[in-house]
Amino acid sequence: MSTPLRHDASSFAARSVWPMVAAIPLVLVLTHYVAVLPHEFSHSITAWLVGIKPVPGDIDWGGTGLWNIVALAHIDENVDYDAALAAGKYWQVALVAFAGPGIGNAVPYLVTRWLFARGWMAARPWVSFILFWYMFLCLANLWDYVPLRTFADDGDVTHFREGWDISPWWIYAVVGALVLWTIVDLFRTVLPKAVVRFGFEAHPVARAAVLVTVVLVLFGYYAIPALEESDPVSLFMGRTSLLLVPVVLIATWRRCVMGISSPPVATASV
Repeated sequence: MSTPLRHDASSFAARSVWPMVAAIPLVLVLTHYVAVLPHEFSHSITAWLVGIKPVPGDIDWGGTGLWNIVALAHIDENVDYDAALAAGKYWQVALVAFAGPGIGNAVPYLVTRWLFARGWMAARPWVSFILFWYMFLCLANLWDYVPLRTFADDGDVTHFREGWDISPWWIYAVVGALVLWTIVDLFRTVLPKAVVRFGFEAHPVARAAVLVTVVLVLFGYYAIPALEESDPVSLFMGRTSLLLVPVVLIATWRRCVMGISSPPVATASV
């Protein structure tokens, strides 16, 4: 026999399905801000703490163009890495370069992944919905750097390599494997659980909307910085990421869209 509390939760989830689907673009933009700003400020504040930047909050906001306002496409931590390297500040440069993806994205990803696994989140579909997109965008930022731009001529990975004098192959092999494992976890565990938490069990179109958005953003949108690099390896990585779009959609469609059962229809007890 269903309880009134369970009935109310199910009714709320059913009423929220299409508002949630419609809210995906807005929530993506807002959680993108929440993922990117800590990344840049982690760089900037760490640079100030280690003495290679005079003002901790002085970042370059990238201008007032529409694309930058929506996507923060041109925002920058405003750290002079070349001057720091010329002054012999090698470990400081490496630490500052690590701070953005490490403190700004990897740590929040681990925290939100842990929160998402908690059972009490199941009763909070909108909280789960927003938390999922923030967690996903933290992971997407990591994918953008490793493996896609591990061999680029500029960027966080390059500054880290220059600071520690480390081969990009070590970063590609070790960090790339961790990022790949996390992406597999996203599609095998997190995403199927997420669409249930959102109340999408009986709505394959809603589940498909989430999957398609995740795949296009991760392997499409976040491939753009690699495609804008001049070195052949980054270009190859970016193009490979684009080629993964149909491959991942086909490989995960059954698990994330078709393989989730609708909730059983409640019957009256006699």
